Amino acid sequence: MTVLRVENLRVHYHTKDGPVRAVENVSFALQRGERLGLVGESGSGKSTMVLSLLRMLKPPARIESGRVLLGDIDLLALTDAQMRAARFSQIALIPQGAMNSLNPVMRIKTQLMDTIRYHNRNNRLDQSEIMAHIHELLEAVGLDRSVANMYPHELSGGMKQRVCIAMGISLQPQVILADEPTSALDVVVQRQVMETLGQAQEEIGASLILVGHDMGLMAQFVNTIGVMYAGKLVEIGPVDAIFEEPLHPYTRLLIASLPSLEGKRIFRGIPGITPSLLTPPPGCAFHPRCPQVMEHCKAEAPVLQEVRPGRWVSCLLY
Repeated sequence: MTVLRVENLRVHYHTKDGPVRAVENVSFALQRGERLGLVGESGSGKSTMVLSLLRMLKPPARIESGRVLLGDIDLLALTDAQMRAARFSQIALIPQGAMNSLNPVMRIKTQLMDTIRYHNRNNRLDQSEIMAHIHELLEAVGLDRSVANMYPHELSGGMKQRVCIAMGISLQPQVILADEPTSALDVVVQRQVMETLGQAQEEIGASLILVGHDMGLMAQFVNTIGVMYAGKLVEIGPVDAIFEEPLHPYTRLLIASLPSLEGKRIFRGIPGITPSLLTPPPGCAFHPRCPQVMEHCKAEAPVLQEVRPGRWVSCLLY
């Protein structure tokens, strides 16, 4: 069952030199219980797309066109008040920087309480019911209930990230968006946080979109991988199939650049640099760096199409 459907989403940053095409005609579907990982180099549009789903972008960013269907509801057509009500209750964000997301002068319980009370204004929950729910949330993410009385600066990085997970699942949303939730954590804490996130997601039956750079983490955590380049989805498919046989040249180079434990080898990065989204190259945006470039790649822009069952690729090789 499809929970979230994104159709032809376009997001531009408007500058004095012209529009920066951060997200350009991105379409995909998210199924119930699915874990979708979005990978790509910095500046490929991953975080911009996730924030646009929640309509949390600020000027000069602007959603130019497209639809974001959560069930039968187009999130882009909601009023500001309706969108505020949908956040946390229907679609929630677990941000990249937990310390920047938590109010440093408010106790953890107060911040969780604000979220719960805002979305239950008509039910008039009493203090004891709210505190019981907060304690359940903290224990669900592996924290002691005493954390409720602490301030963010009293918690470690991993604990703060768990608080953000607790906040994200507090109203049992249908979709959780996790924007590089472990980027500032060491590898041991990363594993603990991802296990916590996975357990919390399964308990409430939500679907999840995970944004990140760590292909190893994606391989262990998600069901489906979407590869973004220059604001576009260039490949999407089951995680095992993509790692066993990547179809897009960019995906192949991404996977080939991963370190291996099978033996020593020369480290090879992807040649060239990411293109300017203000003045992208004509045709396929990857053609200046592609080892399999053909002449018509320089003029003809490929479209995302299903080349095998469940395998979608945007490349003129197919």
